Amino acid sequence: MAVPLDQWQERMEQHFAALAERRAASGFPIFALEHGLDDGELEEIAEQLRARLNTGLRLVPHWLLWTIYAAERGYTYEGGEYWQSFEDVTPGWDSRDRYRVTAWFSKFQSTYNGVVPSGPWASHFSIIAWPITHAVLPRYLQQQFARTLYDLRFTLARLTTIEPAVIGRLIAGNVYYASTRFEQFLQQEELVGRIVLALLHQDPREGEEPLLPATLDRIVADLEQMRHARGWLREASRVVADRFKGIGRGTAPRTLSDGLDSVERRLQEARPDVRPDLRLRYAGDGHWTLVIDVPNFKSVAALNPGIQQFLRQTRSKLNGDDVRRPAGWVLSGNRRAVLKAWPDPSRPLVSFESSNGVVDHLLESECRMSPGPIWLFRVGADGIAREIASRLMRPGNDYILASTDEFEDLQDGMTGCAIECSDIRAIRVSVPSDVPAAYIQWLRIRNLELARTIRVWPAGLPGRNWDGEGRSEWLTTEKPCFGIVPDHPVDSYRVTLDDGAAATFPAGKPGQPTFIQLPQMAAGTYRLNVKAHRSAALDETTAPPSHEGFLELRIREPEPWIPGATSHVGLAVTSNPHDATLDVFWENELDLTVFGPEGRQVTPHVSLEDAKGEEIYSAQVCPPVDLPILPEIWKKRFQEFLQQQHAEWRYLEAASGLLTIEGQELGRFVVRFDHDALPVRWVLRHQGEAVALRLVDDTGQEDAEPKCRFFNMETPTRIERLDAGEALAGFDVQSPGGLYIVQHGKFRDLVIVSTGLSGSGLEGLGVHPAYARIADSPKSIIKHMRILRYWRSARLAGFLANARRGQVVVGLTTRLYGALAGRDWGRAEAAFMRSSDREKGFDHLQSLLDHRGGFPSVLRRDALSIEGGRKAIAGWYADLAARYGVCSDRALCSLAVDIASRPHEVPRLYRDRLPDLLKRILAKPLLLRGARIVALSHACVENRPIELLPRWE
Repeated sequence: MAVPLDQWQERMEQHFAALAERRAASGFPIFALEHGLDDGELEEIAEQLRARLNTGLRLVPHWLLWTIYAAERGYTYEGGEYWQSFEDVTPGWDSRDRYRVTAWFSKFQSTYNGVVPSGPWASHFSIIAWPITHAVLPRYLQQQFARTLYDLRFTLARLTTIEPAVIGRLIAGNVYYASTRFEQFLQQEELVGRIVLALLHQDPREGEEPLLPATLDRIVADLEQMRHARGWLREASRVVADRFKGIGRGTAPRTLSDGLDSVERRLQEARPDVRPDLRLRYAGDGHWTLVIDVPNFKSVAALNPGIQQFLRQTRSKLNGDDVRRPAGWVLSGNRRAVLKAWPDPSRPLVSFESSNGVVDHLLESECRMSPGPIWLFRVGADGIAREIASRLMRPGNDYILASTDEFEDLQDGMTGCAIECSDIRAIRVSVPSDVPAAYIQWLRIRNLELARTIRVWPAGLPGRNWDGEGRSEWLTTEKPCFGIVPDHPVDSYRVTLDDGAAATFPAGKPGQPTFIQLPQMAAGTYRLNVKAHRSAALDETTAPPSHEGFLELRIREPEPWIPGATSHVGLAVTSNPHDATLDVFWENELDLTVFGPEGRQVTPHVSLEDAKGEEIYSAQVCPPVDLPILPEIWKKRFQEFLQQQHAEWRYLEAASGLLTIEGQELGRFVVRFDHDALPVRWVLRHQGEAVALRLVDDTGQEDAEPKCRFFNMETPTRIERLDAGEALAGFDVQSPGGLYIVQHGKFRDLVIVSTGLSGSGLEGLGVHPAYARIADSPKSIIKHMRILRYWRSARLAGFLANARRGQVVVGLTTRLYGALAGRDWGRAEAAFMRSSDREKGFDHLQSLLDHRGGFPSVLRRDALSIEGGRKAIAGWYADLAARYGVCSDRALCSLAVDIASRPHEVPRLYRDRLPDLLKRILAKPLLLRGARIVALSHACVENRPIELLPRWE
């Protein structure tokens, strides 16, 4: 006979009360998943709860059981939509009841000291944060969590404290290759730290276990059923277990008075290594490209939470590159770039958009290249030329010398070459085995030296990034080992590490190596000095009595391999933005650049994964492509792929995507894109020919309803209101679809859904938009600019969505230009977009300009000669407009260029200034018409389809 719900409620109340009493001393909070029930008991309770729900009885008397039920759904759901999966197994559940869940968990927290969701994710997703947090570690995140513990096992083993918040902060700041949902989970640092303690802490004291043993056993059992996870977890536990024993325990957060988070002290103990590596890669035909490899700034972020937040939220820039790197780029997995200008040695190689005292100090002192004026690169066997900081050259090797000045009086074996950077000269030097005196003198004048005849090298398998002349990289888990061999009699070697105690080692015979091994060292940069004492047999020679040199050891924490971080630089791949979402990638808004040896080919592949990490789609983008691949080449190939594959619904089902650049022996490069779920969002389902749309609201704002709007594809500027209750319940999208917008507080989601035919025959494939008249007033123009931005920025879903969106956008944009520059101009632009004869179209547009002083002719003649992007073109256009008496106001000219090239962004860029500026520009239609001629000249270059707007940035 089934146990009544009232008895289950009473039993669980007693269970959690006893658990809270045991945990009172440790302060560890309690999770709803720590119920201690087995699968049969859980199913019995769930059946009775669902039956009570369907009969319409009150749910409050069994609030604790509903709390456990919701936490169980959080533990088992697969990372998609929580409420959708909840309702699938809970027939009769009303979406409006979701607010009850927050109340139940809040009561659980106050009654039993339950865990409280924390971090930015929890504040945004304030409802589902409760059941997901109380699920401890949902199944769909377990494999990523186990891999993360494995990757960071050595770092965890060196901790001097096991405070949960410290462990959680360490995990969150050093995670690699994480999905967006996993990163959101890691924002709960205290929770993450407690789970780590529960999984790896081997011998908790009575009453101080961070997790109920039965719950921990359940999570471990689930982990062990996953491929690789069991091995990762066991290895992490083996490395960490001994180190955790005897470490002081504590639950209170550390304070500044403890000194453990003192930035100054930590800088003194282990100064973070932030010096980028500079390399030259051969591009063919005597040309080299300069590649910069920036180290991960995770060691800087670990100094304190404030610095970590600064690095995550501040854009950066490379010395020698004008591109603004997105916030968090220095913490990302791909920090390699090709520089187009030679870096200024007087400035740091990396800079940030805003200032931070500690970071600025590190950059000024550590993040620099050699001062020059000559830079030395040794060409390795792999064809990569690496910078040699010691300025030491060896007979029989090849080098690249770079300088801001011309090289004169070249010796034998020196030939000119080119580095594809502005303001730099270069030569290739093949040093002969027998170096004549004149050759040595030529080098000395330029402060370059020939190597002495004692060779030192890193021995064994490690010693990565060895430049051949004194610099190598090791891990904190390794013991650096070096070999030393002379080619003449030497008595002994005196070795000193960072001016510390010296050790003397006897030297072998000429040609016989001596090996020296150092102990494991903490992360940082060290200087190993080696002094060789000559044999007395050479006293009568004129050579100096000893040779002395140094080795630079860069010690860093182990960094797990992740796709996108190749072990060599056969391929240099950059993507902008570096942290692009799956939506940005699939909308073809990603700027991808792939550099590599000239004449070689790479093959791009795309795959999509669901929330469980299982592949649901895979395809080759195009046939092998010649290197280099530039952004315009990639966009063209990927657009052709999207048009041919028709994988829209697979994309909508995907939680993440992978772009793989396969270069065979050049290596493989993988870029990951995740889908960022919003607290308020539209969710779609494809059911045969129909498309169902439903609103999901996880903001937890009960006092206000989300605002829903709809723009039909046939009337794309007319706003229709949608009832929030109906949207939450879900509805079928009527043909031909349109733009759906939801706004709730600061959160907004936009999606364009295309479905069915708009008519009979082939014409039904497209749409036939009818636009309301745009008044020539600032208010009306700004309104329609914002509507245009909605259409351009929305996600796409369904049959021919991109093509139909294009029809709407072109029509709305040309009508905007008609309102701003005259109806005849708008009609002419619309005709130009339909025409196949672009020259004839340009002639017609030019005829609509005032022919005063040849202004139209100069525009058409010189527009394409202006390079440097929107800023340079705006400056040139302002000068030209002033010269021909069109307009002398540079601000107005700049606005004209912005309207001509990105009208949808203008309200956001100019804000409160825009109404007044629009009044003034409406009085000067010639100014905007001229700017459109310039924009169209750049948008419609030869060998490319006619476009409405240029791609200046």
